[in-house]
Amino acid sequence: MADVGARAAREAAAQIWRNRARAELEAAARFTRLAGELAACDAVAPVVTMAREAAEDERRHAERCGGLVRELGGKPFELGAVPAPRGVTPGGLGPRERLLYEVVAMSCVTETLSAALLGELVARATDPLVRETMQSILRDEIDHARLGWAHLAAEHERGAMDVVGPSLPAMLAGTISEELFSSWAEHPAQEALSGLGALDRAERRRIFSETMSLVVFPGLRRFGVDTSRGERWLAERLP
Repeated sequence: MADVGARAAREAAAQIWRNRARAELEAAARFTRLAGELAACDAVAPVVTMAREAAEDERRHAERCGGLVRELGGKPFELGAVPAPRGVTPGGLGPRERLLYEVVAMSCVTETLSAALLGELVARATDPLVRETMQSILRDEIDHARLGWAHLAAEHERGAMDVVGPSLPAMLAGTISEELFSSWAEHPAQEALSGLGALDRAERRRIFSETMSLVVFPGLRRFGVDTSRGERWLAERLP
């Protein structure tokens, strides 16, 4: 029975890493697009450079994730071009404001959360290759989060209005899967999965709540963003 459970965990982990490989390719395409838009909007040069480097990082992450899929016995992942998802931004914003909103969503929120989740997963990893892969990705995700904070700081210094606060609940909701708030049963091999790169729902909820409350919200407030709507949304969803 133990062997059956181990196989089930590795099969489930292979599918999770396969999904992540595609997500990394989408992120690469998105950072490529953002780098061009940042340059066109005369963003500060270091931020443009960071966005271009982030695109390369994400392509490398996809390769690492694909390698894990093979190692875990999953169907090989074909690294091909994927379209960059368009960021969902509030209506009524100009190009520069839409770009600021999307960079905050992508880097300040999503990449900051990703770094927090990966830090926990590295600590729990039981497979050496899984641990090595996540450590490599974690170092880059921290830099990708810094990209967003650097752009927000520069735009705040230029006198940008708060384009994030009014729509912060929608931004947070778009960052995570609705599954996070569900009551569905966990995977039968969830304990083994936590060592292969997949936290259970309760842990993901905890990390999401703590990261928003202790890192993201204070960071946003520092640059003039009203986080009250986001704080209320979080309290209602994760009381």
